[in-house]
Amino acid sequence: MIAQNGRVVAVSAEVFHDYAACRDAFGVLCTGHADMAGGVQHAPDGTGWMWLLRDAEGAATAVSGRAYERHSTCRSAYERFRALLDSDGEVLLSITPP
Repeated sequence: MIAQNGRVVAVSAEVFHDYAACRDAFGVLCTGHADMAGGVQHAPDGTGWMWLLRDAEGAATAVSGRAYERHSTCRSAYERFRALLDSDGEVLLSITPP
C-alpha cells in the first residue's frame, strides 16, 4: 500500500497470484481491520522494530514496509496505519500491481 506522497505504508504478508485477489484482500483488510490484532515486535533479522496486523486466525495480513530503529517510531507508524484504515477512504491508499 502506497500513500499519495509515494511512501510505502505497508506490505502484504501474503502472496497473491493475481491483482484481483490482492484487491479483494485489501477490501477485507479495510472493512475488517477493527477486529484484527496487531502491534510492534522485533524485526526477524534483529535489526530493529516492525509492526504487523493479524487476522482472527492469527495469520499476519499486513506488515510495516521497513524496519524501524526505534520502538517509539515504529509504534507511531503502526498507529498512523491503523488511522488510515479508519479513515474510510478519506485518505487515498493504492495497491500497486506487479
